[in-house]
Order: sequence, then structure tokens, then C-alpha cells
Amino acid sequence: MKKTLPIQIWEIVYPLGIYFVVANIAMFLAQMLFGPSNESYMLCQIVASCFTIPFVYRFFRQDQIMMGILKPKPWISKEHMVNVFWIIPIAALIGIGLNNIIQMSPLVHLSETYLQMNQAFYASSMGLELLGSAFVTPLLEELLYRGVIYGRLRRMMNLVPAILISAVIFGAVHFNVVQFVYAFLLGIVLALCMEKSGHMYGAVVAHMTANGIAVIRTETGFLQQTAEVGVGNILFSIGCLASGIILLVFYLRRKNSNIDQ
Repeated sequence: MKKTLPIQIWEIVYPLGIYFVVANIAMFLAQMLFGPSNESYMLCQIVASCFTIPFVYRFFRQDQIMMGILKPKPWISKEHMVNVFWIIPIAALIGIGLNNIIQMSPLVHLSETYLQMNQAFYASSMGLELLGSAFVTPLLEELLYRGVIYGRLRRMMNLVPAILISAVIFGAVHFNVVQFVYAFLLGIVLALCMEKSGHMYGAVVAHMTANGIAVIRTETGFLQQTAEVGVGNILFSIGCLASGIILLVFYLRRKNSNIDQ
């Protein structure tokens, strides 16, 4: 029997609510333990994320069982390696292009929340930032936003609205306009990578790649000058974004696509 709209909305809101309650309590306790300073923020974020992952995984696992997927697909196979080979450059190019274009835009100066969050995210050591931003956080967020939220939306509706709604939710939960724009656009790419790979690992790899490059750029200065306003940098950024989109299109058109045409 088809579920009513209120029930469908509840099935999306409920895991989000549990996630925010658990994550905020865990973050509060971690900050009590390690301190609320910017320097300890990433360590607290890692601890809170690790504490929250089991709660989110419970929803993900329940959905897998309900769909009849009692055993997870093997993580290492030839097809998986081929998917990773495509996904990493796609996420890298799109991530660099989007970051640069947003940094050049007036959006950055319109969001004080973004500036504050940016300071906190990059006030720790590079090792902690890579562990948190490029490993733990992508795993947690992909379990929730692609594994649970997008997965449930996909069962409720067609491909395009499911991708767009999940991307809007992913952008909105970042609570500032800069990260909303970036996360919304990246969320579309992540959902497509999940659809094409047929597994959540596609989105996880893409998310880890984009976040990892952002950390490396910030901490080492690699390609940071390309985010400064200038004709050459604008062309470079548009070229990266366009190249990533072209690669994504070719990737989606590969044989044996999991996307319903």
C-alpha cells in the first residue's frame, strides 16, 4: 500500500532529527572534555561523528534489510576500482572549480557564519583535518544524506526530484548561504555517483576526494592562488568545473549504468 505524504515526510524528517540530537549532544560532551576553542573543534567533531555513526548506520541497515539486501556487496572488485578511477578526478575537478568560483563571488563576504565555521575547521593540525573532514565526516554524512535520506526519497519518487530534494536538504543543513550553494551542487554529484556505482561507496569516495583536496589546499596553499579574482583564474576555474562535468557525463553514460533512463 502506498504511504501517505505525511508518513513519507516523517520518514525523511525522523532520521534527520535523531542525527541532529545525537550529534549535538555528542559535540557538547566532546567540547566539555576537550574545550570549545577553534583549535579543538576538529577533534571534537571527529569524536562526535564517531559517536553518531552507529545511530545513523542503524537506519541505513534497516533500509537495506527492508529492501532485501541482507548482505552488503563486496567492497573490492574490478568494477568498483573502475568506478573509483572515474569518481576521484570527477570530484576533484568539480570540487576545485566550485570552490574557486564561490570564493571569487560576493557570497563569501555575505555569510559571517561561513567565515566563523571556516576558521574553526582549519584551526587544527592537517592530520586531524584530513581524518575529520576527509574521512570521518564524509562517511557519516553519506550514510545519512545519500544512504538513508536519498535512498528513501528514491523509493518514493523518480530520479530527478529525489536527487534535487536530497541536495537541497544537504545544502540547507549547513546553515549558511555559501555552504548551501556548494553542498547543494556537490550533493547532486554525490547522488549521481551513488546511482552509477550502485552503492554508497561511490558517494563516499567523491565526498572524501572533494573534502580532502579542500584541506590540502588550505593547509599547503596548493592552488590557493587560483581562487583569487582574475581573468586567468576565472578561466581556470570554469575549465576545471566544465572538465569535471564532462567527465561525469561520460561516466554516467558508461555501459551497465545503474541510472534508470
